[in-house]
Amino acid sequence: MLPYSKSGIRPFGCALFFIAIDPAGTQIYTTSPSGIYRSFKCYALGSGEASAREYLKEHYKEGLNFDEVMNLTLTALKESIDEEATKENIRLAYIKSDDNLFHMCTKDEVEQYLANLEESTESKSNTNK
Repeated sequence: MLPYSKSGIRPFGCALFFIAIDPAGTQIYTTSPSGIYRSFKCYALGSGEASAREYLKEHYKEGLNFDEVMNLTLTALKESIDEEATKENIRLAYIKSDDNLFHMCTKDEVEQYLANLEESTESKSNTNK
């Protein structure tokens, strides 16, 4: 790594995503390789993050319930990737404020959340007709 930092090339680094629940509510922070940290209401990080963030910025609103948050999350993800979203290429985890426990979803749970999103999308499109 020394040759990279001595030659003026940007040193290696990573961005981190911190999510927690405290008495003030849900807290989301990110850090960048430069050391800057920021707080957000919702955020996307990684491949396709720009389009996912734009989707979240347009569609996020305060007071969403758990199912609405899942649908928002998965829709933002689907809008920002080049392949079909499936249980094989999505890893999903959450912390609910009622029990404060971290939960990593199984592939079957991911498949069910994707099916719920599809049903919700179909229901909205039928209502708008």
